[in-house]
Order: sequence, then structure tokens, then C-alpha cells
Amino acid sequence: MRTWIFAGICDKSDLLMYLCKILTNSGKRVLLIDAAYEGKYTHCIGRLDPCMSVTEFAGFDVATGFKDYEEVKHHLERTAEREYDYFMIDAEKESFLKSDDWNRADAKIWVSSFEVAGLMKAASWLKELSTTYKDQGGIEFHRVYLNVIEDLTDDEYIESYLGNAHIRWMDEPVRVPWDELAFALKIENEHTGRLRIKPLSKSYKKALVELVQRLTEMENRQIRRTFRQTERRWA
Repeated sequence: MRTWIFAGICDKSDLLMYLCKILTNSGKRVLLIDAAYEGKYTHCIGRLDPCMSVTEFAGFDVATGFKDYEEVKHHLERTAEREYDYFMIDAEKESFLKSDDWNRADAKIWVSSFEVAGLMKAASWLKELSTTYKDQGGIEFHRVYLNVIEDLTDDEYIESYLGNAHIRWMDEPVRVPWDELAFALKIENEHTGRLRIKPLSKSYKKALVELVQRLTEMENRQIRRTFRQTERRWA
């Protein structure tokens, strides 16, 4: 089982659910863990039964309403839930994960958008994380930049907020473009309780393929084949 932590103070729910759907269609069992503020995934998946902590959606499972990661693991042990190939954690709450959880994660991905309020909160959190990991040479992150608008937003803007933390960036950021289609599809998916990917722009899909390729051992050909299968299926 592999654990990926997607950290950052921004709405990355649609990105993570698209990734979960792609991995599911590649034959993997995936659990998406909601450690975001305001319990946003409860609304994204249209959960009707508030008593259900783990809900199946679009072929993968979503864990919501847990206080921290330990509580998730205890719940899975107690209820004998099926084993998973991937745990994907949308981490906004600093208290959700302990130092050991960060240490044991197979991949840590920092996700940023360009909103100033989120960047200021993210900068404070990153600085605290870097202090905790100072004796270990610093924590390593992949990067994803959301809602990139060509000629209006650039990496330096984000890095001016995050540069003071002692963080090691592993590679160039994956840039996910903003466009009206992606926003409209996000709203449509939330209102219909489904998860369509096909209407996304080619540039958005290219960013998804690049991110999957960086985080997995899947070859580009396999990823694209899985992507085509995902496009043909409705949740």
C-alpha cells in the first residue's frame, strides 16, 4: 500500500478525484481521505447517509469526518474494510498528520493556487514543517500549481511566498491550467454526483498524465490507455 499526501491550502478536490478515478481504472483500489477544511468531500460526492464514514464513489472509496489519520486506520482495522493499493490524503488540517505519517508517506505533493490568503496560510504551515524536519535535511515535495493562467501567473509569484521555508522541491512543478471547461465540469460533477473527465481540455489532461507518470511506475502508454477507459466511463 502506498500513501500520497497532497498538502496545501487550496481547493484540490477535483484534481484528487480525477487521479483516484484514473488509478481505479488501472485496476488499483484507492481510498481518498478528506483532511480538508469544511469537509468538502461530503458535498463533492453527495453523501446522503451521515453515518457512513467511508463511502464508495466513482469506483474508489472516500473517507470523511475523521479527526486524524490514526482514527482512519483504526476504523479500517475495526470494520475489516478491504485492503487498498493507495491512500490519498487531501491535507489542509495541520493536526491531521503526525511526524511519523509524513515520514512514512511514499510521496508528498505540495499543491498551490494563486489566491493570496491560501498562499499566506500555506507559507506559515510550510515554515513549521521545515522546522520539524530541519535535522533530517528538510522535507521533500513534488509540486502542483493549480489554475495557471498563461501570461498572467508565474512560478515566481508562488515561490515568493513559499521560498522562506527550508523545503526541498524534487522537480519542476506540474502546471494545471485554468479554463472555463474545467470549472464548469467541476460544478456539473458536484451537482450530478458523477465524475466525468472527458470534457476536460487537452492541457488539463496532459497535466494529469504527467502527474500520474511522476508518482507511479506506470508507463506513458499505459497511463494514456487507462485515461481513455476513464473518459468512456461515467461514475
